Amino acid sequence: MAVTAAVLVATGGHAPRAASAPLPSAPPLPALLRGVPAHGVRTDLFLAGENFWQLGGQPRPVAEEFLLNGLSPILPPGHGAQADQLVPVPGGVVAHISDMSTGITYGAIGWVIFIPAGTAPARVIARATMIAVSPGGAQVWVQTGVQALRNGAGAPPGFTSPTWAVNLAGHRVSPVLRLPFGLVAATEAGPLTQDLSTGQLQLWNGATGRPIRMNLPADADFIAAGRDRVVWDACGASCELHVTDLTTGADAAVPLPGSWLPVSVTYPPPSASFDPSGQRLVLPIDRVDSSGNVTAEALFTASTATRTLQMIPGTSLPYSSLPAAQPIQLLAAWDRQGLLWALASSPDEGYYQLGYWTGAGPLRTFALTRGGPIALTAPGSS
Repeated sequence: MAVTAAVLVATGGHAPRAASAPLPSAPPLPALLRGVPAHGVRTDLFLAGENFWQLGGQPRPVAEEFLLNGLSPILPPGHGAQADQLVPVPGGVVAHISDMSTGITYGAIGWVIFIPAGTAPARVIARATMIAVSPGGAQVWVQTGVQALRNGAGAPPGFTSPTWAVNLAGHRVSPVLRLPFGLVAATEAGPLTQDLSTGQLQLWNGATGRPIRMNLPADADFIAAGRDRVVWDACGASCELHVTDLTTGADAAVPLPGSWLPVSVTYPPPSASFDPSGQRLVLPIDRVDSSGNVTAEALFTASTATRTLQMIPGTSLPYSSLPAAQPIQLLAAWDRQGLLWALASSPDEGYYQLGYWTGAGPLRTFALTRGGPIALTAPGSS
């Protein structure tokens, strides 16, 4: 199957080389996704991590080592980097690339790059520690100013960071606001932050920087946000996903199965995305035992219309079947054809597997592939 043009090659630096090395035959690698072999499908996906991939037919890397060893035009030789956020926008995707050589493992400042879908050159549009794309994708909110926070240290109470919006050409299109460090999303009204000390979610007016009242409990755990709604979870006697309309205050609750909890992630924001209709959400969910230990993880779709949850076939990964030191990352995103793509990645072991689901029948999977992507999206998708 044909593969679309390489990502970021036109921005300068040394030309990357394509990678086609087979996976080692020993020791044997555990299976990740379970399904039937995929054949004859075309898509337009971006994957990112220590490298970039733009995928057309059967997925394979097309920009090997672009972010490493001085090959990237935005980093000096000897600096390592990874793309830790990848967000769809009209005509492509926006990536946040952290310079990992600084020794900062939490909120490392990096570059924000718009990558067109196709052969047009990518371009740097900002520097930031966190990004959030506004609904519609015309604006990217960026937040900076955490170079002093090292090795996972939380922000002190009252810590604020310069926060503003740029367009895809890199021009600032909002005032510079002083907001709590912890940008997690952007709505039509403005940016949304989660205070790193208290966990409090707060929506801000993008023009004035003033707080906007939200009808959310203080202990709401952020999952995702859309044009005028926030998705969060709360656990008491049972756990539920909540979709709160920021305009009307109406709330829809989706019950979670017993012993299943949303994945706990502080940064980057949790991997959750809506389908093109805006009615279904896909996200990873953990299964826990009576002691609170995670025993498995799977991908689920949640319908805001029917308030039901469905596990995507073939994506449940029992932790007991994996080496103890081998973290697995599960991600999912819809492409513009409406196919739901699932990614299971083992960045430490250096391999991943992709599959897609039509909404019925089994998951359709590709072979294990070398690489360690930690972000997945389709250009211009919701």
